[in-house]
Amino acid sequence: MSSLLPDTTNPATLMSKRFRPTEIPDLSGRVALVTGGSAGIGYWDAAALAQHNATVHIVSANPEHGKDAEANINQALKQSGSKGSIKWHQLDMMHLKKVDEWSKGFAKEVERLDILIANAGIGQAPFGMTDDGLERHFEVNNLAHYVIVLRLLDLMKKTAESAPPTTVRIVMQSSEMHRFSPTERFTSKEEINQELDGVRLYGRTKVGLIVFASELVRRKLSDSPKPILAISVHPGMVDTEVQKAWGESYGLVGQVIDKLSRLGGKSAEEGAEASLWAATSTDINESNWKEYQGKYYTEPYGKPDQETDYAKDQVVANNFWKLCSDLTQEILGERLE
Repeated sequence: MSSLLPDTTNPATLMSKRFRPTEIPDLSGRVALVTGGSAGIGYWDAAALAQHNATVHIVSANPEHGKDAEANINQALKQSGSKGSIKWHQLDMMHLKKVDEWSKGFAKEVERLDILIANAGIGQAPFGMTDDGLERHFEVNNLAHYVIVLRLLDLMKKTAESAPPTTVRIVMQSSEMHRFSPTERFTSKEEINQELDGVRLYGRTKVGLIVFASELVRRKLSDSPKPILAISVHPGMVDTEVQKAWGESYGLVGQVIDKLSRLGGKSAEEGAEASLWAATSTDINESNWKEYQGKYYTEPYGKPDQETDYAKDQVVANNFWKLCSDLTQEILGERLE
């Protein structure tokens, strides 16, 4: 007899709909990529996919974290009898040329790509600039993912030709923090590079991921002979190392927010449930996939279209795409669009 008690005491999880890793179908033969997969939510995304027999590639900048994640998850997979595996790739997403070079190489390295979870990101950390001359939240959270997704899209379209219908999916790890975004409209590099506080910088990039998913559908996926889904999700308030950014940005007040959010938040494993739902749920299928396409969800099985009007603004979406395209031309010498 199963217990009637909840399997968690975390308030944020108790108030959310669930998609437990046990609900993931068998992923034998499938290949996944999780950015930022060596820690936090991304780690548990990668581990759960591999546990269900997927070949999972993770990217992160920190060699110590990346090698440890690869070794620890692979050891656990071996002990459990899973056929899945983890392979770590070092990638600094603050350097767009490195991102582009890696993405092109990865597209040649693997024969298929069924799942891409755009998870890597800088949290509510203070303003900072990259060597590319861009505000770091925007370059890592938005522009780098723009390049990775567009470079790998042909491979995913090829995969969709032979994959089970509607199982090839792109998931953007957005956030309800998008509600704190400034309301400038991604009009220029100068706008992006204005010095703002960490919450607004982070919030703006989470709007970026919502509109990226919807524009990807409109511009690149609407004519695909076999559907590829693009969905953005909110993981919930989650206890991860990203929370340390509160203290970095806001001092003592931020440290209090950090501690309170950790006390009430989901575990990182629970925070991965929304992205795993979007990436693997068989409740999204041939009969209903169009209902989910390009949508933003605040929880598994949640109600769509709950993002702000700003995040639904087509002008904002158009500007985001154009700005990313312009910056690839400027930095890479090639326009991706």
